[in-house]
Amino acid sequence: MEIDNHHLNFQLELQYARARQRQRRRNIILIVFAIMSIFYVFIQPNQYANKQNQIQYSQNNGTNGAINITETNSTLLQIQKHFEILEKLLASQFQGKWTNPQLTQNELAEANFYKTSYQNRFQIQLQLKLIEGQFLEDYYNQFSFYLNSSQLVLPLEDNNFVFENVRGSFRRTSVYENDQSSVEIYANLTMKLNNINMDSDTQDDIGIELDVHYTLYSETFSFSCNLNTINIDSKAIIYSTIVSVLGVIQFISCLKLMKDFINENRMASQFSLFIFVFLMIFDGYLGIVHFFLALQSEYFLTPAFLELVLFFFLELKLAKHIWQERFINLQDNLNLRRELYRFHLKFYLLAIIVVLLLYYLIYYNVFLIAMNLYLLPQIIHVAYKGQYVEFDKIFVFGLLSTRLFIPIYYRGCPYNILHAQVSYLTVTIIILLFAAQVVLYYYQCKIGPRFFLPKWLRPKSHEYFVEQPVDGECAICITQLTEMPTESQLDNKFIAKIISQNQNKLMETPCGHYFHSICLTKWMNVKLNCPTCRSVLPPLI
Repeated sequence: MEIDNHHLNFQLELQYARARQRQRRRNIILIVFAIMSIFYVFIQPNQYANKQNQIQYSQNNGTNGAINITETNSTLLQIQKHFEILEKLLASQFQGKWTNPQLTQNELAEANFYKTSYQNRFQIQLQLKLIEGQFLEDYYNQFSFYLNSSQLVLPLEDNNFVFENVRGSFRRTSVYENDQSSVEIYANLTMKLNNINMDSDTQDDIGIELDVHYTLYSETFSFSCNLNTINIDSKAIIYSTIVSVLGVIQFISCLKLMKDFINENRMASQFSLFIFVFLMIFDGYLGIVHFFLALQSEYFLTPAFLELVLFFFLELKLAKHIWQERFINLQDNLNLRRELYRFHLKFYLLAIIVVLLLYYLIYYNVFLIAMNLYLLPQIIHVAYKGQYVEFDKIFVFGLLSTRLFIPIYYRGCPYNILHAQVSYLTVTIIILLFAAQVVLYYYQCKIGPRFFLPKWLRPKSHEYFVEQPVDGECAICITQLTEMPTESQLDNKFIAKIISQNQNKLMETPCGHYFHSICLTKWMNVKLNCPTCRSVLPPLI
């Protein structure tokens, strides 16, 4: 009866513990969702202003927009033809010069056209980037205008577009500023197209003459641009070639690591699972981004294919090997399934968070720097485990360092394909931080996993060495404990020094098993488990 009551109490406690665990998970998910919702609200730019910015028109220049007239069939056909001309500009990028009455010289200008939806109707979004100066203190004037048929001024002329009262946004910043806020403006636009061919699918030499008059804070400003198409394929070929070569290097590195995991030349438990999970998410995100860029140029298909292959076939298997190595001693299938469920839950939650952060914060320099701390989880993992690991050149230089190219390209190349702002300071910090991580990890592998921690932060280590002779045999080398094996070369000089000082002693594990010092030390360089009973062993130091 007492046994039944004890079993019943145990079952009730187990159910209560599981209920509390499920409640904690729900609370964590709700907290994360609330934080991301608040973050989404506050990250949006303040781009709306009062209607006082709307341009006022005189009676001689009254509103003749197509929405204010009786739209006949011929008028609708003309409007449709005009927007078909504008749709020819969607696949092109434009670059040229801009000027305004306050400037005495022409400055660099860039333009892109996008198709968006508005109240169940399509409209064309014109993005302009006007640059002042040629050095690091450059200022950027960024405009976005939303063009639709209701703003067209009649009568319509071939290859000439006159829009009035166009809603848009304006933002002015520099490479040293991180101000993402913008204000709403209203503008009149006159756009003239040259050398456009409606019968051709490719447009190689389109010219745009653009005049803009806009009102900002009750003051009227104006500027004009002369733009021409730029060939994105020339940029795409260079970028895609470099990214593809680096992708092949990462592919070979993953294959080498997987082969070593299978042959047990490297133990998967020596690596941080977080690194490979993060690399999976990052490569999957890059693959999708390059896939959408391939809609503009087919040269992006190769890096997109390589990154998705890395995500689905290689890095997923590497992460699986590391996870299985952690729970290799777990015999209960129920507990194994529970741990697998936890892993998938954490993975998908982390994937959602990382993708949202990449989408909203990718242009923030601080976030870009933090993203490239690839080796930091591995350094923390090795210090936490206290296990000596080998400095893996394939892992460091083949798999991790090759990923520095993309952030360096977008922050260091003034003519990058996404027109991202240049910040040489960010590039320098990224390179120096990664070099510092490599140096720290190298000395961590050579000197000791916790060499950089002060003694008061290090956990108390177990005293392995014992002097009294013990009968029996060593379960590793299968020889008598009284027979000391010949000392062989150890890779770690610090461990070799400790062994040489205790070469005539045996080592006793916390579970009470005895081994030769040289045998158990080599064993612990591979696994922190007792060779006899498989219980977890504390690190040597």
